[in-house]
Amino acid sequence: MEKQDRLADAVNTGWAKTAQYLFEELDIKDKDRALSDVPELPNPLTTGEMNHLPAHAERELAMRLHDSLTRAEAAEPAIWTLCHAVWIHRGMFDRNLSEVFFEGPKANTSEARTRNFLRRTGGLNRVRGKTSPLVDCPISAAWWRYYIAGEVSEIAQGEGMIISVEVAHNTLRIREIWENLVTMSLKQVTSVCAPRARAAIVTVLERHCTSMPHRVMRAQVQGAIRELARFGHTHSLWHIPWGQLINAVREGVENANISGSMIFDDSNTDTEDLPQLEADDT
Repeated sequence: MEKQDRLADAVNTGWAKTAQYLFEELDIKDKDRALSDVPELPNPLTTGEMNHLPAHAERELAMRLHDSLTRAEAAEPAIWTLCHAVWIHRGMFDRNLSEVFFEGPKANTSEARTRNFLRRTGGLNRVRGKTSPLVDCPISAAWWRYYIAGEVSEIAQGEGMIISVEVAHNTLRIREIWENLVTMSLKQVTSVCAPRARAAIVTVLERHCTSMPHRVMRAQVQGAIRELARFGHTHSLWHIPWGQLINAVREGVENANISGSMIFDDSNTDTEDLPQLEADDT
């Protein structure tokens, strides 16, 4: 509780105090080096952008940060927390930091508000595991979505299927696709972490989204991943022919349709604003 109160006091005081608090909690001995090493953001981010990063903002962020982070670094919540400490020090967020990092649909307690802050500045590795930097922190999630989009585009085009980085990125911004792909591949079906398997999933789901008048649903995404996982019991998802990967994913989507487990929801087909997870969704 004492740390929660200290964090709240710092955030309510402003940029400098909040940054200093984070530097101390991260035990940063050489603050000047941290300030020089962390890359600049393309532009300051408003509260609205931090709540729902537009696609173009995600791409700009990812491209600016791409050369400064390795995949291993981008998977570490502490790295992103350090980056946010520096960006807060530079005044790269709205002056009302409470609105940016504390507020949310369920932020009615000090613990919930602290949880929001920790998630939005890097993630909760102890609670959420490896998925945290990919879904909880808007800026780190943006980096990962665009990184994977580039990987998908390169692999698919190498197999003769044209899908641009932008198209792959927009597909990954669909909440049902991104959250299920991340959660299942890191917690349940780790075999689909194979880049070619992941590229096949995104390629098929992108075609499905284009051909169908409704938004792709969770049952279809999960069906595609499970079918590919079953295929992976007897085949290496890193090496088998591309056509077999595509067929397995398609079969998973079609089986989800046939089973009747899919319910269409066309209430929001715009993927420009990707909602974040709620504050207590652990």
